[in-house]
Amino acid sequence: MKAVPRVRIPVLPPLNTCMRKAVLILGLLFWVATTNTVLAQEENKPTVPLVNLPVMLDCGPAEVIAEMLIEYEEVPVAQATVMWRIPSGEYLSGPMTIFAHPENKTVSFVIDISNGYACIAFPGKDFGPYLQGTKT
Repeated sequence: MKAVPRVRIPVLPPLNTCMRKAVLILGLLFWVATTNTVLAQEENKPTVPLVNLPVMLDCGPAEVIAEMLIEYEEVPVAQATVMWRIPSGEYLSGPMTIFAHPENKTVSFVIDISNGYACIAFPGKDFGPYLQGTKT
């Protein structure tokens, strides 16, 4: 009986920093696509169940996000600390800044994820004050 030759499986190199960040961003994108909206007042849960909607965010190095904001001449107008849930069910929080162009009325919500990475959520137009009696 002949011996079966051994096949050597190459060992994968360890993930470098860039790959780790890419995996983190992909994980965050997956989480955002599968989470519920978290309300600041958790004790006042709605009687109608919330639905998980897939949401895709544009994420990358904070410098690239800043260049986009400069290109569209948007300036910071508001800030908050926001929460989000990742696929494991864990909640994360971080700073969010709303940028807007005062004349063109464009708007971008920028979330500072961590370590020089950020995401733009819900870029849009027609930014302005809420007027009671109008459709939202």
